[in-house]
Amino acid sequence: MPGNILWWAGYIAAGIWLQKLAPGLDALVPGLIVCLQEGNRQQTTLFLLLCILIQEGAGSLPFGQSIIWYGTVMAFYHIGGWFFMAGNFVFILILSLALSLARLLIFLGMWLLQSLPLSALAPPSDFVGSYILQAACIPPLWLLAVKTRRRAESNAN
Repeated sequence: MPGNILWWAGYIAAGIWLQKLAPGLDALVPGLIVCLQEGNRQQTTLFLLLCILIQEGAGSLPFGQSIIWYGTVMAFYHIGGWFFMAGNFVFILILSLALSLARLLIFLGMWLLQSLPLSALAPPSDFVGSYILQAACIPPLWLLAVKTRRRAESNAN
């Protein structure tokens, strides 16, 4: 149990640090996917609440974007799990592409709800680049999380 808590604390700290290095990236999503794959509802709920609190506290958009975002992650994971094996790397690739597009749409929706003009957005190349970065980072971060998680669990036993 303490090893589990330490691993998740380390993952969250590394995710926050990575998000500071790459603004616009949500490095906590691969951890949520790992939680969903492990099927521990209590752990998933606690991790989800921490993610929402971290993202809502650090975000500049109105309250709710993180709730919609993480709800979308969970919905896409479960729906995709009906069609693919959830531990398959190809599933994670497809999921990351779908999530990146969903994140863009969620952001634009929240932006428009604030009645902000689209012309106030960053240049399209910068703006879309962060969503491409999100899609590109989920698979390797997920793979790294899965491998280190397995190693930590085997060392604990």
